[in-house]
Amino acid sequence: MLQEKPNPSKQVFISYSRTNRDACLALRMALEQAGLNVFQDEDAIRAGDRWVTRLEQALQQCTAFVLLVGRDGIQRWVGAEVQVALSRHLSPHDDAQRLPIFPILLDAAQPDALPPFLKLFQAEHWTPQNPLPDDLVSAILSHSIRIDSQHILEDRCPYLGLSAFTRNDAGLFFGRRQEILEALSCLGDQQETNPEALNKSGGSVYHRWLQVEGNSGSGKSSLVQAGMLPMIEQGALWGRTGYDHWRVLGPMMPGKNPVKSLQEAIINGLTDAPLERIELANTIQLEKPDALASAIKAYHTASAQTAYLLIVDQFEELFTFSEAPLRKQFDSLLANALQDTNCPLFLISTVRADFLDRFEYLPNLQTIYNSHCRRYFLSTISIKGLQEVIEQPARLAGLDVQEVSAAILKDAENEIGALPLVENALTLLYQHQQQPNKLSGDYYRQLGGIAGMLSEAADRLLERIDRTVPKGKLAALELLLRLTRINDQGRHTRQRIKLDEASFVAGNGDDVSGKRVIEMLSGQRDIDKLETGHQSVLRLITLNTEQGQHYVDLIHETLIRAQSKEENTTKRTGYWPALFDYIENNRDRDIYRQQLAFESKRWQQSKGIGRLWSLSYWGLNKYRALRIPHDSIESRFFAWSRRAQAVLIAILLGIVSYAAESVYWIQQHDLPPDMIWTLQRFRFGDPALPVLTDRPIPAGSFNMGEQDDEFSASLGELEKHFGVPGKTVQIAQPFYLSITEVTYKQYDYYVWQQHRQDNSQVAFPNTAKGGRGNRPVVNVNWLEATAYADWLGEQKHMQCRLPTEAEWEYAARGGTQTAYPWGDEPGNNNANCAGCGSQWDNKESAPVGSFAANGYGLHDMSGNVWEWTCSNWRDQFDGSEQQCNDDTADTQSRVLRGGSWGGNPEYVRSSSRNYFHPGGRDGNVGFRVLCSSPIHD
Repeated sequence: MLQEKPNPSKQVFISYSRTNRDACLALRMALEQAGLNVFQDEDAIRAGDRWVTRLEQALQQCTAFVLLVGRDGIQRWVGAEVQVALSRHLSPHDDAQRLPIFPILLDAAQPDALPPFLKLFQAEHWTPQNPLPDDLVSAILSHSIRIDSQHILEDRCPYLGLSAFTRNDAGLFFGRRQEILEALSCLGDQQETNPEALNKSGGSVYHRWLQVEGNSGSGKSSLVQAGMLPMIEQGALWGRTGYDHWRVLGPMMPGKNPVKSLQEAIINGLTDAPLERIELANTIQLEKPDALASAIKAYHTASAQTAYLLIVDQFEELFTFSEAPLRKQFDSLLANALQDTNCPLFLISTVRADFLDRFEYLPNLQTIYNSHCRRYFLSTISIKGLQEVIEQPARLAGLDVQEVSAAILKDAENEIGALPLVENALTLLYQHQQQPNKLSGDYYRQLGGIAGMLSEAADRLLERIDRTVPKGKLAALELLLRLTRINDQGRHTRQRIKLDEASFVAGNGDDVSGKRVIEMLSGQRDIDKLETGHQSVLRLITLNTEQGQHYVDLIHETLIRAQSKEENTTKRTGYWPALFDYIENNRDRDIYRQQLAFESKRWQQSKGIGRLWSLSYWGLNKYRALRIPHDSIESRFFAWSRRAQAVLIAILLGIVSYAAESVYWIQQHDLPPDMIWTLQRFRFGDPALPVLTDRPIPAGSFNMGEQDDEFSASLGELEKHFGVPGKTVQIAQPFYLSITEVTYKQYDYYVWQQHRQDNSQVAFPNTAKGGRGNRPVVNVNWLEATAYADWLGEQKHMQCRLPTEAEWEYAARGGTQTAYPWGDEPGNNNANCAGCGSQWDNKESAPVGSFAANGYGLHDMSGNVWEWTCSNWRDQFDGSEQQCNDDTADTQSRVLRGGSWGGNPEYVRSSSRNYFHPGGRDGNVGFRVLCSSPIHD
């Protein structure tokens, strides 16, 4: 029960465990004899709920808090009372309002048994048989705060530079004591339920998930590891969770494979025994959503009073580094375990505030975000906190910091995330002491304050690397760039890479140079023998081991952060300009690296011909500066892509060369541009040969020449051009005839073939008005037409030649005796002539086959172009019309038949005939070919 004295203004609160009750009574008696009133709780506060409020009310009336620490240390209710007392000590801004705390060590208790916060206070050894020391009584009476002034650090820097604080650095972690207590209060019960009656489940009033949020450089990781964890391990959460024994799983970072990282954290946290870890690795397979909860519950049966605390540091790696399927699996595992009321798993996660919008990528955790997660925002450290950061470690090391303390605090006042800059500056000042045990203000100002010291020291390190390793500065910057995950909005983050890859990047393939660069950047003497402790030299990167693999990481994101912008400028300046500018100038590198990784993975997953299509054929130059390790999938993808690109380029060059040669070819022969495509068809095996009639034209007799007496009577001197008088002619043998005139395409193919056989004397004929292609070839003399027929016979393995005049008219009539194959009148659109009613009349030749065929399947026997025959010209039929003169030396004129597009309808009658010199060419004279017809003299 409460034992009160008349003078409450001098009331002292005694906190003790039941095993130290006799010592408490002796202490109370001694304090009362000294004139002090004593508040000694005899279960009144601890009974029932709302105990925190009652304890706070009791301490509000006390002017001192005396803590008895016996052989059992600080446990359960005592620990809970200590936390409230610490809050009462830390909360007021005025030192006069702070609650003095006086630890008293009983029996064999040592100062190491005290939680980190209590080690700041001067502890007094005392046994109940002896009187209380006078200086202790005097301090209690005067409400004095006694700070332990003992120098416990010798020949060691009390500052950590850019390194994050860990549990081993808890004794050096200052400036965040109030924040630690506030964050601890977020876990567990929020209704001040009696700890011995808690149901230890999860929900809106009992939180098993604490998320520490803050800006880059605010010290989230250090708060959790050096501030919260040591207190949790000493039972600080018992009052709110009901657990005083904790197994810490981690800290872990998600990495590329968060599920694998989680498995390793669980196994290493559950046991230290190597053989048991191997057994657990085989047992704990986190494949199903409830696997994490099941693993914890299975292990929990052997230790029912123990809770398990998972620490996930840099939670944002799930969004920037982890593979999507594994992130989804990790999300499911955590959400399932946190909702399982029988699973004693607690979670503390740290995340940068600018990544909170990414939680939509964790759908399961997002669902319970508001109900199961208690969020704590770690604001920028206060000036009072920074003062502790500067002065308290100095006190432990016996350092004089008077010359720099005020200057550092002034420089840090307007800097967001100043804590790492301050720690780095203090470390550098310690390393360059100009007087023993004294940090120099002149040196601090000379180097430009907290930002200038980081930049200057980092630049000096780069210069040393450059003197040691060829192009070492560039190598170091390349590695630091590789360790940066670049963000379009400037929210750059760190990204770990394997040591082997880092060595390759830093050495650009030279392993010796790469290792040396890493050693100098990390402060290591030999990276093959990793030293994980704090180094006395500037370190820009860290080396650690995860899942049996060595990794390299930036030591702090301050190295890649921009300073606060000034109002009159829009340009961002980095705390370390050399690296910041290098990142800005190469900010596309990380995008290219991600793109390369994506394409490489897609290629790796492809099968068969898909692997060929998945290669990258264009834009490979952007990957050349990435320094890709030789044994990586990216390297193999890049190498195969380069080979495929080389083949493709060779093909394209061949095509370009081919096209250029084709252009030159048509220009050389004065041919139109569309001949390029005709040439390619020739080259790719498209033989353009005339089509012969399906069936041979049968042998037989017919009346040759004009058959219309009335028309004949009107001809006068023109009789010779219409075969007047006519005669009966016998065609002794059947023959085949090309169904159309020979076209430009067919004749061009012939010329092309001759040139391929080095017969360049055969020339391409001039282009007709209507063009080439499927227009009838013209501007070809009788000699050239004859040569073509001989060549065609070789191609078709037949005897081919020009038809005789008689054969030509026999074929043209198609078994009729009318003026035209279709009748005695020209009609409309039956042929191409000047007045035949076609679209080409008196303009140009029509494409072959544009008009209906005659009775033998032949097109254009009337009009279009005149056609060569092999018969000599005679004004009247004398038998020459049935003979073929194949003497190329004979210059007699040869007969032309059929009329042309420029002649009147009369001149396209079946009887129409004309003549031309065998060496002559004309734009309306072409030919067609006869095959396998025997010639009789």
